[in-house]
Amino acid sequence: MQQLRHGVQLKKVAAAGESRGIVAEYELTPYEILMDDIRSRRYKLNKVMVDGDIPHRVKKDAHAIILDFIRSRPPLRKASERRLPPPPKRARSPRELLMESIKGGTPLRHTSSPHKSGEYHPII
Repeated sequence: MQQLRHGVQLKKVAAAGESRGIVAEYELTPYEILMDDIRSRRYKLNKVMVDGDIPHRVKKDAHAIILDFIRSRPPLRKASERRLPPPPKRARSPRELLMESIKGGTPLRHTSSPHKSGEYHPII
């Protein structure tokens, strides 16, 4: 009972590798690698434009490149001048053929009913 009240003291056990002289090696996590690079200043910062403006020379060059590309293409014809070929006839599926035969079939004939409309006569 006394051991339960005061607790049991365990003897120290050396790690399995330490008793044989083997030291465990650990690989660094990506976070630790990044922190190591920051501490040792192994990084290069890219220059940022002032107020986010692109220099005028770069804007002008990009604009000229786009215009040259547009000018190098053949001119487009007006939509009214363009004529498209008729759409190709596609083969109808068996389902479509069946539905057409049902819809376009002979109409049903009206027959005289032995009962007056509106009256209900159960079949016995």
